[in-house]
Amino acid sequence: MTEVFVAGITTLDVLVIYSFLHINKGRFVLVLWTSLLNMVFPFLGFITGELSAHIFTVWSSILSGVMLSLIGIHMLLQDGENSSTGKQLSPFLIAFAVSIDAFSVSVSFGMLHMDKTLFIVASGLFTFVFSCAAFLLKGHLGLKNGKALRLIAGFALLTIGVLSCFS
Repeated sequence: MTEVFVAGITTLDVLVIYSFLHINKGRFVLVLWTSLLNMVFPFLGFITGELSAHIFTVWSSILSGVMLSLIGIHMLLQDGENSSTGKQLSPFLIAFAVSIDAFSVSVSFGMLHMDKTLFIVASGLFTFVFSCAAFLLKGHLGLKNGKALRLIAGFALLTIGVLSCFS
């Protein structure tokens, strides 16, 4: 069940970022692309994590806990201000950037030998739902800069990381 919870936490950024994305054409393709990336990166992360767990058998739970904690701390320390130079990045590049955090979380899960399929499917479904919601409810979500969601996600990942270090 932890896999589903963390899949939801790691895909919250899709909701925030896509709420501010100004795109009129190709939304559905972007949603599908982001969902696919949020399934491919965790798969690669699990493989990397399982491989590193074999290499670092004794240290795997501590390493994964430290990684999750660092991701949580990074989310807490982000200021949320984008340096806008007037030129918007390609939406497909933004989808890539939004999906890359699923890789690092899944490396930790692979090291802990958690359920790979459950996390990958949950990550893809949450990404699809959050992306569609962001595009459909744009302007109605009341998100100023996503700071509250980022703080919640950061504290959740930090807590899971600390707990996995001690288990």
